[in-house]
Amino acid sequence: GQTRARIRAAAAGLLDDQGSPDAITFKRVAAAAGVTEMTVYRHFPTREELLRGIWEHLNAQMPGSVGMPDTLAALIAQHDDLYAGFDRDPAPIIASVTTPQGREMRAALNPQRSKAFQAIARGIAPQALPRQRRRLAAILQLLHSAHAWLSLREQWGMDGPEAAAATRWAIDALVAAAAAREMVPATSVGQRSALSAASPRSSAL
Repeated sequence: GQTRARIRAAAAGLLDDQGSPDAITFKRVAAAAGVTEMTVYRHFPTREELLRGIWEHLNAQMPGSVGMPDTLAALIAQHDDLYAGFDRDPAPIIASVTTPQGREMRAALNPQRSKAFQAIARGIAPQALPRQRRRLAAILQLLHSAHAWLSLREQWGMDGPEAAAATRWAIDALVAAAAAREMVPATSVGQRSALSAASPRSSAL
């Protein structure tokens, strides 16, 4: 409802408040949202749920296609929109990566994020060893994240579209490598073809 959305927005607004780990408290969120502390607790009973609420707010500002992908097709379909969304309102995105409370918010999503990207890795490399799939999942997640966007923005001066093209190229190369090398034993031509079909055309850098 509207009250929940107002609380989420108020909490997100505290993300870059001087980088203090204490910036996001129930008391401060309540004051910023213009509601009582009890109201905040009613909508977000724990700090972890409040931090997840911040992620929900940031995610809601993104184009409609952006969410937590759990297939390669879903990741590719939303990749450009994700980076465009980062460019649209960079301040809270940068705060989510660089401030203690932002990192705490992101850490609250680690189990969900890990599960989703492990599922993507299994779809790409079903025959790979667990540790190989974990590495594949980790690199895919990094390339599809605010960390990669911020690094390319600050170190290379790339805007969202260029950073999206660069990371999309890397994702395509990684998927192709996973299909071609020993990570996925070539047990059949059909299996190789299926993996190739799952990897969309590379975009030019």
